[in-house]
Amino acid sequence: MKWHRSLQFKYLSIILAAVLCIPISFSLASALVYVPGVFLEKETVHPYEGYNELTEMWHKEAGQLKAANDIEVAEKLQSLHKKYPGSQLFWVDKEGRTRESFSYKEELPDIWTPSYTISYMKNSFDADPFTVVAFIGDDKDKGFMVIRVDRMMLEPPIQRLGYQYDAIYFTVLAVLMLAFLFLSWLFFKRLHKRILRLKEAMKRKDHSGLPLPIALSNKDEIGELEESFNNMIKELEESREREKREEKIRKDLMASLSHDLRTPLTTMRAHLFSVKKESVTEAGLEAARAIDEKIDFISALIDNLFSYTLLSSGKYHYHPKEINLSRFVRKKAAEWYPVFEQHRFEAEIDLEPDTIIWFADPEWIERILDNLLQNIIRHADEGKYVGITVRQTEFGQYIMIRDRGNGFRQDSGNKGAGIGLTIVEMMTKKMNLTFRIDSDSSGTVISILKET
Repeated sequence: MKWHRSLQFKYLSIILAAVLCIPISFSLASALVYVPGVFLEKETVHPYEGYNELTEMWHKEAGQLKAANDIEVAEKLQSLHKKYPGSQLFWVDKEGRTRESFSYKEELPDIWTPSYTISYMKNSFDADPFTVVAFIGDDKDKGFMVIRVDRMMLEPPIQRLGYQYDAIYFTVLAVLMLAFLFLSWLFFKRLHKRILRLKEAMKRKDHSGLPLPIALSNKDEIGELEESFNNMIKELEESREREKREEKIRKDLMASLSHDLRTPLTTMRAHLFSVKKESVTEAGLEAARAIDEKIDFISALIDNLFSYTLLSSGKYHYHPKEINLSRFVRKKAAEWYPVFEQHRFEAEIDLEPDTIIWFADPEWIERILDNLLQNIIRHADEGKYVGITVRQTEFGQYIMIRDRGNGFRQDSGNKGAGIGLTIVEMMTKKMNLTFRIDSDSSGTVISILKET
C-alpha cells in the first residue's frame, strides 16, 4: 500500500490543513473584507467623498444662495438632502429663527441667541456627527445653514467596511472551524460505514456456512483488512475441501478395513467351532473359549468403529418413533439376563410402570444399552453387579445403569471401551438427551436423562 493512500496520511492532512488555516484566516478575512470594498469604491458612485470635500461643497452651495429668497433656500436644502442621504439639514435666517429642517434628530430652538449659537458651534466642533456651518451668501447678516453627517459615512468604502472587520473575521474563522469539523465528520462517517460493511459481510454465509467474500473498497488499511478477510475465506474453502477429501478417504478406509477384518474373523470362528468338536483337554477348551471371547471383542470393536464412522459423517440412519421406555428396557434386560448369569452378575432391575414414552429411534436406544451393558461385562467384572433403573422425576425421565467395579480410572485390562462410550455420547446428543457419567472406586453410575 502506498503511503499517501493510508488513512493515517489522510487524517493528518486534514489536521495540517486545519492548523495552517488559522494564520491564513487573517489574510483570508482581510481579502473577504477589503477586496470587495476596493471594487465597491471603484464601481459605486458615492455622494460622500470625504471631510474636506463635504466642507468645500457646503460652503460653495451656501455662497451660491447670496441672492436667493427663503423659498429658494428651502428648495435648495431639500435637493441637497436628497443628494446626500442620511444627512441632517437645517437653516437659520437673518433674524435668528429656525427655518426648514430635514431629518434633524435633535430639538432646535425657535430663536437662536448668541450664547446658544456659540455653545452649539463649540459642541459641534470635531464631534460625531460631523457638522459643517456655512453663512448663506458668505454674508453673516443673512443667516447660516448646517449639515450633519455621521463620520462613518465620510470614510472611504474600505474603511467603512473595516468597522465590521472583527465580526467578519470571527465569522470566517468559525466557518473554517465548521469546515474542519465537517470534513472530519465525513472522514469518520465513511470510515464507520466501511467498517459496518465489513461487519455485515462477516455475517453473510453461503450454503456451507462460510462467510462470503467482500468487494475491496479502497487501497488503505481497511482495504488491506478486507483483502485479508477474502484470503481467509479462500483458505477456509480450501481447508474445507481438503477435509472433505480426507474424510472421504477415512470413511472408505474404515469401510474397507471393517470388511477386511470381518472376513478372517468369520473364518477363525468357523475353525474354532470345528476345534471345539475335537477331543481336546479341558485346558484346550478353555483356550478355545478365550479365543472365542476375543473374537467377539474384536468383532464388537470393528462394529463400533464402523458405527462411529457413520455417525460422524451423518449417515447413520435415524428413524424416531414412540417407545414405551419401561417395556423396551425390560425386554432388553431379558435378552442380557443369560449373559449376566453366565458371568455370575447380580442383576437388579427397577422399572417404572408403563407410563414413560420417548420419541426416539429404537435401534439407537438398543445400541446405547448394548454398549453400556457390554462395558460393564468387560470392565466391571470384579463387582459382579449391574443395576438398571427407569424413573420419572420432577426434572425429567431417565435411564440409570450402575455397577460396582473399580471405576473408570482403574485399568480393567480390556482396551477399546472408549469408542463405545463415544458412540453413546454422540447418539444421545443427536436425540437431545443428556448423557452423564459419575465414577469412583466404588463403582460407576451412567445416566441418560430426557428433560421435561
